[in-house]
Amino acid sequence: MQNLITEKQHIKQEKKPELKKQFKVTDAIKFYKGSNNSLIGLEYERITLDKKTLQVPDFNKVSKIIEHFSKILNWELVYDNEIIIGAKNNSGSSVSLEPGLQFEISLAPKKSIVDIETELTRIINLLDKIAKLYDIFFLEIGINPVQNDDEIELLKKRRYEIMNKYLPTRKKGEFCPKMMRKTAGIQVNIDYKDSKDAYLKLEFFNLISPFMTALFASSPFENNRLTENKSNRALAWLYTGEERCNLFYKNVFEHKFRKYGNFFKNYISEIFKVPVLFIERNGELIPFNCGITFAEFAKNGYKGHFATYEDYVLHQSLTFPNVRLKNYIEIRNHDSQSPKMALGLCAFYKGLSKCNMENLLKHFSYLKINDIENYDKAIIKKGLDIKISNLTGWDVVCELFNISRKKLSAMDRFYLEPILDILKTRKTTADVIIDYNITSADNLIEFIK
Repeated sequence: MQNLITEKQHIKQEKKPELKKQFKVTDAIKFYKGSNNSLIGLEYERITLDKKTLQVPDFNKVSKIIEHFSKILNWELVYDNEIIIGAKNNSGSSVSLEPGLQFEISLAPKKSIVDIETELTRIINLLDKIAKLYDIFFLEIGINPVQNDDEIELLKKRRYEIMNKYLPTRKKGEFCPKMMRKTAGIQVNIDYKDSKDAYLKLEFFNLISPFMTALFASSPFENNRLTENKSNRALAWLYTGEERCNLFYKNVFEHKFRKYGNFFKNYISEIFKVPVLFIERNGELIPFNCGITFAEFAKNGYKGHFATYEDYVLHQSLTFPNVRLKNYIEIRNHDSQSPKMALGLCAFYKGLSKCNMENLLKHFSYLKINDIENYDKAIIKKGLDIKISNLTGWDVVCELFNISRKKLSAMDRFYLEPILDILKTRKTTADVIIDYNITSADNLIEFIK
């Protein structure tokens, strides 16, 4: 019999008074660990749609896909409040549901792109076959092109219900419902060796993130019409909450992170400034909904609860910058695309991560870290046609591509081919959709598939 588990175990325990102990920045440093493994991880999301209605399907249908999938591969089902939200295997890979029933495939980190391709292809092929039985298909695009966010029912996962209630009330949080219900992206995870390497990679990948967002833009079409934006997914994330999404717009690299030796401490101090969404006690989620920062919680507690290491680990996962530091680096800012493009993205970052980061930062010194906000806003409409001095975004990406390619083996270079095709034509997926002047979601879906 298959072993069924819950994401949050609901085991009634005798509640004991919490010990009042002030949690400090230094208590969180152990979460950040360097590695010499040089592994690459991939998280890949797709929009879930009903073939007949082109709407987000009923949850019961979607949950049956996961049940069917887990039974075939003998993966463990994952629950939240007795609702199926995913499945996982013993090696660390999983499939899970996002708030608008988008499917996320999360792969355990691997040494080679070939290994990533093998597992990704296996999972996608099986999910697609099972979904077909339920008249469901997956769309490889950055945003749901058909429905408005208020037409999509939120997955009844406890953390999503808290986020959905709280985040839209915060500064620049008005597009949170759209982000949660409609967007799909690609995330690449890379290792860092130590504090200095983590700092340099975080700065460099933040510096180039707007250009990579533009390169992978695939979401100009939304609410059944062509918009003026090339990435409506990026726009939604820009307005999901300034305090937890736009953490690195405020001169933090110049004035807060500069000392390598204190980088982890400095990074944690920034995360401490973000308001707490919720904590977990005895299997229950306790929402804050009051703007109390983690620093205030760590100092004073909240309603008899006092901050712990586990609270910090949860809290940092609820901050959403484009590039986020964990015990590896998450690069999160790309519209969903085809699996071939996702593998190309892994290869792209693998090549760059093999470079000397200090030299890369000097090489791209004409890009200014404090201009990231301006770049992010500009690419939403202009894509890679944005201008930086006498260069365009295309020039920046071409230079990045050539640098990455030189660091890769012949086998890994093969995966860059889909990106090379874009650079040759100077047409991203968004540009092609716009050029075709697609006028209906039906036509767009047919075009993407």
